[in-house]
Amino acid sequence: MTAEKNYRVFLVEDDQGTLQRMADIVRSQPALSLVGMAETYRDASIWLNDNELDVLLTDLGLPDGNGKQLIEQTRKQHPKAEIMVISRFGDENSVVEAIKAGSSGYLLKDEDEAHITNAIRQLLDGGSPISPAIARYILDYFQNGEVASSNASELPNGETLLTPKEKLVLQYISRGYSNKEIASSLEISPHTVASHIKRIYRKLEVNSRNEAVFEGWRMGELSMHQQQPKSSSSQKDPQQIGQALKEGGKSAEEIMDVLQLVFTLNMFDGMKVLQQMEYSGTEIFATAKNCFETEDKQIIEQMLALGFNHEEALQAMLDQI
Repeated sequence: MTAEKNYRVFLVEDDQGTLQRMADIVRSQPALSLVGMAETYRDASIWLNDNELDVLLTDLGLPDGNGKQLIEQTRKQHPKAEIMVISRFGDENSVVEAIKAGSSGYLLKDEDEAHITNAIRQLLDGGSPISPAIARYILDYFQNGEVASSNASELPNGETLLTPKEKLVLQYISRGYSNKEIASSLEISPHTVASHIKRIYRKLEVNSRNEAVFEGWRMGELSMHQQQPKSSSSQKDPQQIGQALKEGGKSAEEIMDVLQLVFTLNMFDGMKVLQQMEYSGTEIFATAKNCFETEDKQIIEQMLALGFNHEEALQAMLDQI
C-alpha cells in the first residue's frame, strides 16, 4: 500500500464495540480514510448507492440481511473496490460463500490490530489475506467437496435460511446458554442477542428456544459441523433439554435426535436420559431401535444395565412386533 494515495474505507458491522474498534484501527492509518460506517444491510446498501469507496470491510451476519449481498452489490457497483470480510465466523459456509461472492480477504475479528492493518495493506497491494484459522476451513471445504449438510434448507435464491451469526446464536441456544451468556461470549449486547433470537423464531416459525433447536436441526440450520461454543458452567444437561422438548410436545424419537446432535450421546446414555424422563420400557426400546439402528439383543442388554428386569426388557421387545 503506497503512502501517496488516501484509500477510502467503508465499514459495515452491527456490533457497536467491534464497529468502534475497527473504526479506530482504520483511522490510525495515515493512508486510510474512513468515509462511512453502517450497522445494517439497508443502511449499507443505501450508502453504496450514493458514495464511492476503495475498500469495503464488512461483517457477514447483519440484523436485516447477509453481508454476502453487500459484497455482491459492491462488486457490481464498484468493481475496482477491494473487499474484505471481518467476521467471528470460521465455518466453511461463511468462508466459501463470501469468497464466491467476491471477497478477496477473510479475517476473524479477534485478530490483533497489527494483523488487521497488515492485512488491509496486503489487500490494497493485490494480495488475498486470510487468517490462518480460516485457511484450514477452506482446505476442509475442498477436501470434503461440500459446503453444507445435505439436508440444509435453502431459500429460492440459494441463500441458507439463517445468517451465519443467527446460526451461531442458535448453536449457543442449543447448549443452554442464556441471552446474557451469549452476549458475553460473542461480545455483543443482550439487546442484539434478543434481536437475533426474534429473527430465528420468525424464520423457523417457532415460539420457543427448544422448538428453535429442534426445527433448526431438522432444517439443517444446526449442524455438528458448526463450531462448538465455549463451555459454560450453566450449560443445560441432556435431561433438562429433553424434558423441555417433551413438554413442548416432541416425541421420544425427536428428543433423542436432538440430544444426539447437541450432546453426542451414545445409545446407553440416550436410553438413560429417557428413563430419567419416565418414558416406559416400550418407548425406550422403540426409540433406541429407530434412532440407533441396532440389534434387539443389544438394546435388551442396555435395558438390563439400566435396571429393567428381564421380563420388562422382553415385553418391550415383543411390543414392537
